[in-house]
Amino acid sequence: MKKQFLFSIFVLIFMQLFSQDTLVFSQENSSMFSNRYFLNPESKTFEHKYNTDDGQLWYGEGNYEIKRNRLFLHFGDSEKAIKSENQITKIYDRVNKTDTLIVQIIDTQDFAFVHIKYNEEYFYGDLDNGLVKIPKSKFKDIENPIVQTSLQGSLISIELTEISELNFIKITGIDINTIYHFESNFKRNLSFKKNKLKSKDFYNTSKKKKVTFIVEE
Repeated sequence: MKKQFLFSIFVLIFMQLFSQDTLVFSQENSSMFSNRYFLNPESKTFEHKYNTDDGQLWYGEGNYEIKRNRLFLHFGDSEKAIKSENQITKIYDRVNKTDTLIVQIIDTQDFAFVHIKYNEEYFYGDLDNGLVKIPKSKFKDIENPIVQTSLQGSLISIELTEISELNFIKITGIDINTIYHFESNFKRNLSFKKNKLKSKDFYNTSKKKKVTFIVEE
């Protein structure tokens, strides 16, 4: 009878918590760092983010399931979404056309030597703001010219469509490997009781063997 009563209490707490869109469990006593699990009850997916005080991030995502008093986390390919931060954005303006194409290159590996190459000619970025300015006359009579640049140590090619209306290009390259520590393709399980999670101290954040996570209101 007592076991049935305790189980009923657990189910009620579970239903109340998981009526929310996203549950955030934050590690106790973490003023110098941030360690959180984000659970989405509708899709049964999760994210884990552990931010250190020196700017590094342990990041993982995947699917989860709950069995009895245990939360089972199945970490998938956690790098996939983060890598999408490396991107090329083109801005067109059909009204305010310009004679100069401006390219902004944000490369965490090589900011000082940003450049654009076209037909063996190099256009270098301004030392103050990193902006590369290219006269559009350089692309005269070329329908879709292709320029090249170096991003994160690799050579990339960019096709310039509708060059007369293309005013600005932003190229972003983030060195994710020096910022992120990816948690991929493994399983982890935590104790789940009431509104708390308990697990081993995987990141050596305290002198205790186990740490507690409290659901944020």
